[in-house]
Amino acid sequence: MRYLRSNESGLALIAVLLAMALLTAIGVALTAVGIVEYRTSVNHRSATRALLLADAGATHALALMRGPLAAYSYTDVLLGADGVADTEDDGLFVGFDLGDDALPDSGIGLGQGRYFVTVVNDDTDPSGDPHTDANHRFVALCRGETPDGGVAEVRVMLAAPSYPAVAANGDLFVPGTPTITASGPCGGVHANNVITIDGHPTVDGDVTYSEGIVMSGVIYDSYGNEVIPRYEDPIKIDKYEPQDFCADADFRLENKKLISVAPPDTSSIDGEKMLGWKWEASENAYVLNAKDAVEGTVCADGDIRVNGNLGEAGDPFSITLIATGSIRVGGTPVITADHPDGILILAGGDVQIGGAASTTTPYYRGLVYAGSQCQVNGNPTVDGHILCYDDEDPTGANNLTDENEINGTPTINYDCNGVRRRTLVSSWWESRTS
Repeated sequence: MRYLRSNESGLALIAVLLAMALLTAIGVALTAVGIVEYRTSVNHRSATRALLLADAGATHALALMRGPLAAYSYTDVLLGADGVADTEDDGLFVGFDLGDDALPDSGIGLGQGRYFVTVVNDDTDPSGDPHTDANHRFVALCRGETPDGGVAEVRVMLAAPSYPAVAANGDLFVPGTPTITASGPCGGVHANNVITIDGHPTVDGDVTYSEGIVMSGVIYDSYGNEVIPRYEDPIKIDKYEPQDFCADADFRLENKKLISVAPPDTSSIDGEKMLGWKWEASENAYVLNAKDAVEGTVCADGDIRVNGNLGEAGDPFSITLIATGSIRVGGTPVITADHPDGILILAGGDVQIGGAASTTTPYYRGLVYAGSQCQVNGNPTVDGHILCYDDEDPTGANNLTDENEINGTPTINYDCNGVRRRTLVSSWWESRTS
């Protein structure tokens, strides 16, 4: 009996040792799993921080292209501020008088990390030259890095809509002898429906239509070569809502009142004039008398009419007119866009611009957009592009014209770039490592 009890005691010891070994193995395994999960968590957090830094770089690049670099072409940026290919500043946001907003090759420190941005031409550019943009788009290569080894890359395709100098969503009538030129790859005239040529316009670029053409004249380019109109698929003209562009307004016109944003102030202009503005019930419009006008961006709930001579030769008046209704500009204006997106005139309804040259040639610089129809009269110079969405007039808006027309002898210059370009993000790829 003593022998049996001694033998059982040995078995118990072995069982205990096996249990301890098993528990130790489990503990080691759990510790290993914990370490792996911890490292995974740290790596994920690091990679996420790096991705946020890369995103910040993309946002920085877009802000520069919409802001201080809006006056430069994409080719300018690809070449760098020195304008010479294959030099150290190619594709860098340095120089160009950017000051503290520059993006040097050493990157920008932000929080716990840095971001770096370089722009390159996209692979499908028809120029075949890495330093020449021919399709109004390029790629921003954005990289974020954290001190603990997190790295992420974001590739952003930045692009600008490519419109002809004059584009109509419906029919377009050209009964006059306008000159429509392009100092860059853009220019031309397009109608998504029927285009009617009843004069002898000068057009640099294509004259295109999507449904048909009525010709009783001849079109030449500025070199004297005949331009033959041709079919083109319809182009997409965006529907712009005026209120979407009013965030930067200096003044608002609503309920027969003028509201100044800074300093904040509200004045009744029903029968009284304030800063040149007055509500005219007989015209169902807010009327601006040029003599007393103040520069800035104006956003109106209703119609706008401008009388008199804004600005003068060599000194354009900086103003942007945005209205839910229609906009008519008369007199002899010399005006340039105040809005940061290069918008000069944007109406939910019709737009009618013109002016007759006296000692000063009427001058418009910026985007002219009509949600309904647009009409150009007289002989103004328009340094920008004209888009006619061709929708019905909004309820309550004044009907200024029933057709999209380019009358008289205006000169329309458009190059797809400068302040008339609004850079957009057309595609986005991202990856992260650690």
